[in-house]
Amino acid sequence: MREAVLITYMGAPSNLKEIKPFLYRLFSDRDLINFGVPKIFQKPLAYLIATFRAPKVKPQYEAIGGGSPLVKNSVEQSRLVEENVGLKTFLGMLYSEPLLEKIAEEILKSGVEKLYHITLYPQFSYGTVGACIRDVDKLLKGKTEIRHVKSWTLNRNYLNWIRELLKKELRNLPSDKTVVLFSAHSLPKYFVEEKKDPYPEEIRRTISEVMRSFPEYKFRISYQSKVGPIEWLEPSTEETLRRIGEEGFKRVVVFPISFVSEHIETLYELDVEYGNLARDLGLDYRRVKLDHKHPLLISAISEEINKLRKN
Repeated sequence: MREAVLITYMGAPSNLKEIKPFLYRLFSDRDLINFGVPKIFQKPLAYLIATFRAPKVKPQYEAIGGGSPLVKNSVEQSRLVEENVGLKTFLGMLYSEPLLEKIAEEILKSGVEKLYHITLYPQFSYGTVGACIRDVDKLLKGKTEIRHVKSWTLNRNYLNWIRELLKKELRNLPSDKTVVLFSAHSLPKYFVEEKKDPYPEEIRRTISEVMRSFPEYKFRISYQSKVGPIEWLEPSTEETLRRIGEEGFKRVVVFPISFVSEHIETLYELDVEYGNLARDLGLDYRRVKLDHKHPLLISAISEEINKLRKN
């Protein structure tokens, strides 16, 4: 097999048994979450946090059907990309099945000479895209030629996918009492302060381009899904919802920016936790559902891969 595609993502627990192993792998990654303890203590601390946190988040996964649909959604996306690009497409996760280590073995056994790698994170961050590239290189560099897509935040089809989904939700809503809230997955502050991580700026650039199509609507940017005893990017989605209520808006349309499919952060955190909060604040709360199989999104991923092939 001369050429192939590799799609990577961090992953998620697809069932209740996978919650603790997923959390342990996640918190063990010192490049992603540095607890400020000596390296030798990172994994023991990760085990303690995973042991403590797993029972707490279990009811959340039960509430959305007994597991995250993220891996299933990603498999569907990879199959559609394979059809679009015409190349065998592998899918590997950093912290859950199908684990990247196993997929890397399959790639090598297949005799791939050129591998085109893209993550399902449109915006670059050292903690997400950087971690995927790190692990792909660690497992495959020197064994096959690898080309990486680092960011596709301004891909025209990706931007149009967001616009298309947002337009459906904003249809017939008065702009004077409606605000669009883009809720992004948060990032430890030290990534920006110490590593000069471009993630917040890439989020802003994506949103700025999208909102050119909706000049009559005001918008806000917030960050969600903080975990662990460290400082994360602000303002939080909870804090921003409270401010929106104080500012006199009657309606909020939430778009989960930085996400390309449904999972625990959208189905539970946004829909249940923040949905209940917004309604308690007297807000008409509407959350844009993410169509992970939409032709525009699949075209965006495929286009980035084809750019690598041409270069």
